[in-house]
Amino acid sequence: MLTALETQTAMTESFRNRRETRKELEGRATWFGAVTPLWPLALARILYGYLWWQQSGWKVPSDDFGRKSGGGLWYWVHQEIQYPTVAAYKNFLVNVMIPHWTLFGWMTLITETFIATTLILGLGTRLGSLVAIGMAANITIGILNVPHEWGWTYTMLIMFPVLFLLMDAGRSFGVDAFLAPRLEQGAADGSRLAWLVRWLV
Repeated sequence: MLTALETQTAMTESFRNRRETRKELEGRATWFGAVTPLWPLALARILYGYLWWQQSGWKVPSDDFGRKSGGGLWYWVHQEIQYPTVAAYKNFLVNVMIPHWTLFGWMTLITETFIATTLILGLGTRLGSLVAIGMAANITIGILNVPHEWGWTYTMLIMFPVLFLLMDAGRSFGVDAFLAPRLEQGAADGSRLAWLVRWLV
């Protein structure tokens, strides 16, 4: 038979386990309650990331990024040269990008794939958003004066990642939601690396 002490110990352990389970459930409920109202933001982030994934699909290395076929990236860069928005940008394309075409083709493909991956997964969302802002601004400067292009399309291409950057979009149904609390705790404990990285998620 159990002694009174053993019975009391068992009851204490049972109570502690129930309390810990309740705290875990409350923690999950708090996290879920915090991120769920932001699901439209998460959906916009994922769809915007998929947009970049789709765009990266026609940067084809085997075609030397359009130089062999005359299509793809090659075609659009020459449209930008033919209808320049800024003369200095045209000079950059003619004198720097075209002579080093394959290098810039790979840079474009890697950058767009990086943007897509970070935003779809919600991993390093602030960093991905910053890169997206830069890439979208670059495209806007180049293509704004090309006939039949609607300028507001590129305004929205820039503004979406600005919203993701300012509203911590990766913390809603993204990997950042799990990383951010740990990084903030690490920063509070004095870790400089955690302090730096937390600004990227």
